[in-house]
Amino acid sequence: MAWTIRSEAPDDAAGIAAVLTDAFSRKDEAELVAAIRNSGPFDPELSLVCVENGAILGYVLFSPVVIRAADSDETPALALAPVAVLSQFRNRGIGTALIEEGIHRSYKKGVKIIVVLGEPGYYRRFRFESAKYHEIEPPWEVPEGYFMVLALETNVLRDVHGVVHYPEAFSQTVENQS
Repeated sequence: MAWTIRSEAPDDAAGIAAVLTDAFSRKDEAELVAAIRNSGPFDPELSLVCVENGAILGYVLFSPVVIRAADSDETPALALAPVAVLSQFRNRGIGTALIEEGIHRSYKKGVKIIVVLGEPGYYRRFRFESAKYHEIEPPWEVPEGYFMVLALETNVLRDVHGVVHYPEAFSQTVENQS
């Protein structure tokens, strides 16, 4: 394993966009990351790249979100999205390593909750479970079971419920895909 994982550097934007465009066969996710990087709460320590010989092979971003209850009570969390690996480097553990490192860094920063919209069979390996079970809902219609949550501390989800509010860039991307 010659690749390493590190925080995004200022000159990584083009390489990250190339990975995202290759992985998703469209530019929406690359545009989403650029919008988050340029407009919202963005922590480069939670924007991770997998690099080998100077080339970016994979990428993951953890962005701040808020879980808002009906009574306006708010709980901070992170959203894992997107995660991508260049097609020719898939199935080598890069995506798993990026997610695990991002979860580890999130925990070290004091984050207690992470949400993800994705394939349940994939994300369960990281201990994500159905968010619906905890009465945590996505702001958009998604297939049953695909919106998931990870508690980084025991019992942290006990009194947390509501709708997850993403940065505006996420909403614009979802609307553009509709």
